[in-house]
Order: sequence, then C-alpha cells, then structure tokens
Amino acid sequence: MDKIYQFIVILVVADKIFTLPNDIEKCRINDEKCLLRSSNKVLRKYYGGITEIDLVPLEPFMVDKIKLNHNIGAIKTKGNVYNVMLQGFATTTIESISGFDKNLLEIDFKTPRFSFSGFYKATSEVLGFPIVSEGKFLMNFYDFAGKLKIKLERYTRNGKTYFRTNGYEISSTLRTGDVDWDGAGRSILWLVNASFDLVIKSTLKSYVGDLWTVYYEKAINRVLTKVPIEELFIVD
Repeated sequence: MDKIYQFIVILVVADKIFTLPNDIEKCRINDEKCLLRSSNKVLRKYYGGITEIDLVPLEPFMVDKIKLNHNIGAIKTKGNVYNVMLQGFATTTIESISGFDKNLLEIDFKTPRFSFSGFYKATSEVLGFPIVSEGKFLMNFYDFAGKLKIKLERYTRNGKTYFRTNGYEISSTLRTGDVDWDGAGRSILWLVNASFDLVIKSTLKSYVGDLWTVYYEKAINRVLTKVPIEELFIVD
C-alpha cells in the first residue's frame, strides 16, 4: 500500500501545473516592451530564486573547478582554479528581449561589474620568467555586455504546451578588467593589469562568458519546462 501511495504522489507532482507568482507581470508573447519591463523587475526582486517555479538562485554562481590554459602572448598560464564564484548578475540590466513567438529567444544585456574569484594553482610564464604560485585570486570585468540567443522548441505534455531550450550562442564585449592573486609580486601584477586588454581579455571573456551562459541557459530551461506557455504569457 505504501508503494502504491508513493507512486500516486509522484504522478501528482509530475502533473502539477506551475504558475508565475502573482506579482510578476504577465505579457503577450510578442509584447517586447512589457517583456523587457517584467524581466528586469524579476532580476531585481528574484535573483535569489523562485521556488514555486523551480528558478534556482541566479547569484552567486559557483563552479567547483576550471582548467586554465592560456598560451598566447607574453603571459602564459597553465593550471586550475577551484571553488570559483561569479558575481554581478544582480546588477545586470536587460536592454532588449524578444523572440518567444519565433522560437528564438534573444536577450541583450549589460553588467557594469562582473567578478570572478576563488583559489588557484598554476604555472605561469611572464616575459620568459617562470612563476609557480597558488592561493586566492580575484578578477574584475567592467562593462560586460552581450547578446544571448537561445533556440526554443515547443512540446506538449499532459495536454499543456511548454518551451524547452535547444542550444545557444553568445557574443559579448568587455571594456577592461583587472586581476589580483596571491603569490604575485607587485611588478608582475602591474604588468598583467597593464596588458589585460591586449593579452588576456579575450581568453578570460570566453571562459566567463561560456560558464555564465551555460548556467543561465539551464536556469531558463528549468522554468520553461515547468510553466506552460499559457501560464507564462497572456493568451487571447
């Protein structure tokens, strides 16, 4: 009897219809002004997550381990970073959002400051001088902006129509940044930061951009597969 009861509970939960919290403004699927206004309000109020629709906390974003391999220019680094924390999403502004009606979600965004911190262990070479070091590190990115495109698919489950994501691409720009880490002398830090734009900006931008995009694409997918389209939008 207990097993039968557990099975019934699983079926009920799996068939549950999730709805948006009442204070989230619902829009027509092609009303870009309304979608922009509502999305930014959600970012400001709910970056800590919404349990009712299975939206995970958007900040801080944690990564256990990342392998680094920068082998271009005067600064070369191989190693690993651990317990990485990315912060800055709470200050992100969505500048445009569209495409739900075309099954291609496009989001333009900007973040004034994005930080990337944790622990590292690396072997580096700066202007031919070898350096082996480990400890804490902090990287800051300023005026990080981009366009995120997410392909969408519609499917039916239990008589309701849902979206799910099916691939993404991101393009981004970064004005500049700076780095600080244990084990580096002041002259080395000065050299790295002075050459940040020319030497390591593109590499670090791709690391952070890819990590960020994968995480939030999954977060968006979790919500889309939980909340039916007729609950996400105003349907005439």
